[in-house]
Amino acid sequence: MKTLSSSLPDHFNYQEKGIHYALRALSLPDDFALLYKWMHEPHVIPQWQLNKPESELAVYFEKMQVDDHQRLYIIQIAGQDVGYLEIYEARRDRLSLYYPALENDLGWHILLGEKHVVGKGHFRAVMRLMIYFIFENSPAEKIVGEPDENVRSYAYIAQDIAFTAQKKLLMPEKIAVLYHCFREEFYKKCGHISLLETIEG
Repeated sequence: MKTLSSSLPDHFNYQEKGIHYALRALSLPDDFALLYKWMHEPHVIPQWQLNKPESELAVYFEKMQVDDHQRLYIIQIAGQDVGYLEIYEARRDRLSLYYPALENDLGWHILLGEKHVVGKGHFRAVMRLMIYFIFENSPAEKIVGEPDENVRSYAYIAQDIAFTAQKKLLMPEKIAVLYHCFREEFYKKCGHISLLETIEG
């Protein structure tokens, strides 16, 4: 039986300001070297805390890939692999312990692993890529997220991508900010895109 997350397509393309952004489904073991590299980058370690030995990290991602409440993707900018995205079903995730998740709520965890794209103005576009991907390819009416309150980048762009802070969550590993992004409000803010191509693989 297909789950909400497993029904998402394998590829998605999005263009903004002449730059091509894309998602492709994670492939193991082919993409493991990238994941290992990114999880050991100094700018990634504080938030992800997955700077584990190779064998331990390989087991972790194998388990993640077969967990049917989520899909894992590689983020691309101008054809280059630059980051990692998890999209998960909030009602079947531990986040549902912290707010009343609806059946079609989808959440995300995201990182830009390549240092040369960090701080170059791509984050806002990558977030829009992710949001359009979910709303164009699922029945979700709401996207949820719970970044660490110390990660200020979300607060800076929240208004631009129709993210509204709901409350703080005291989680075992962090104090998080619960964000909601509603379909109707997002499309009012960002519009219906035409330079958009979804390819099902």
